[in-house]
Amino acid sequence: MSFQSVYMTQVYSGFEPSQAFDVVYGGRFEHRLLSSRQTVLQHQRLILGDIRLETGCYDFPVIAQGCMPEDGICIGFMAVGGDQTKVNTTSLGADEIQVYPASLELLYHAFGPSRWVNFFVPEAVLQLQATRRLGLTLALPTQSAQSLHLTAGGRHVLTCLADDAFDVARRVQPSGGLAPELAAVIRESLLNGYIDALGRATPLREAARSVVERRHHHLISACEGLVLSGEDADVAMAEIARRSGYSLRSLELIFRRSVGMTPGRWFMTARLNGALRDLLTDGQSSVSEVATKWGFRHMSRFAQYFRQAFGESPRDTLRRVRS
Repeated sequence: MSFQSVYMTQVYSGFEPSQAFDVVYGGRFEHRLLSSRQTVLQHQRLILGDIRLETGCYDFPVIAQGCMPEDGICIGFMAVGGDQTKVNTTSLGADEIQVYPASLELLYHAFGPSRWVNFFVPEAVLQLQATRRLGLTLALPTQSAQSLHLTAGGRHVLTCLADDAFDVARRVQPSGGLAPELAAVIRESLLNGYIDALGRATPLREAARSVVERRHHHLISACEGLVLSGEDADVAMAEIARRSGYSLRSLELIFRRSVGMTPGRWFMTARLNGALRDLLTDGQSSVSEVATKWGFRHMSRFAQYFRQAFGESPRDTLRRVRS
């Protein structure tokens, strides 16, 4: 088997993580900053024909929201910081691995430094290899993410497998990249390693809790859609609660338990990051036009909130972009 292989590494710093960029190949994610300090995201990607291996290291708290690739299965785990990370409002365990069906909407919320590893593979390729190696096909989710408990040491094995693949690709990059034969060996090793891990893993026995968390995730997404897609981004919390069918108190409890902050702060973070993206990508609009678009009627308050969130005034951000 001969196929093209590609290795790349990127470092995003400063305000760049707030922009929508290709952090998961084939997916679409928007990043929101939660801290004004200098930020760094280190990202590596290895493409081996029809499969992809990616990892990202965040040194800062972050929210990433979007959807997974539409043409295959993604298998992900937290190599670092799983105890400080939630996916679709569900807390992750130390030895868990997640299987994501195609096009799944995903909310990634890291409260501290973290590192994720994502393995993409077409479902047909994964099942064919599973049949060859295990003698059976894998039970894969179709509607929502599935969390599995890895055997002891399973996360370490997969982390080492990913690190070895990236290390080999990085070493040969200056001399022309991976030879087809070596790329085929690494591809086979990755497929077998993940299939072995999934074959030994056991489903988590928290079905009832998962249903509640999925419902809360959909509620948060719907409330955010109401705030960000309407003409008035500064819609009153009482109105949001009324339309959601929950009391204001219940809505606040759900947000605190699910994403660790009040709905007001969650929406404020979304609006400020939306304004930041516009200032970074649209150098033609004025600060007041951007502020008004995101529901900020008082320019002095907008500038104050913006500086507290990102460490500089919106005018300074726009001036940097234009220059």
